[in-house]
Amino acid sequence: MPEKRDFEEGEIVIEEKVLKDVGTTTDRVEVTQKKASGDRLEGLASQVRELAQKIPESIGKAIESALSAREHVVMVRVNDESLTKLDHLVEAGIFKSRSESAAFLISEGIKAQAALFERISNKIEEINKLRGELKNIVGQEVKR
Repeated sequence: MPEKRDFEEGEIVIEEKVLKDVGTTTDRVEVTQKKASGDRLEGLASQVRELAQKIPESIGKAIESALSAREHVVMVRVNDESLTKLDHLVEAGIFKSRSESAAFLISEGIKAQAALFERISNKIEEINKLRGELKNIVGQEVKR
């Protein structure tokens, strides 16, 4: 069991959960350890730095993916706030145009709502199936 101690205000406490074997390999107990050490903090800082270095690369890949197959034109009206945000992305040099920034945001929005779009697709398939069945019923009745 980890030792208990009072922590000073502002001190960083890192909780680590460890699974330890108890008896057989299928029996496990979760143990929480609290540590406040410079080594652990430095390790955490190192991981954050590594992640921060990867962010531009991952954003670049997401942008490239969103813009790779832009072959359809869509005319859209946006409010002032949305236009300002699109312009910020262009001014920051992330995108070359409002069109590119809008395409990226649409693509990312669709990815973020993937579960919703899956449900919508399933319902559309059901509707199309029912329409086909209805056409068959009406076609048979008209032939009589």
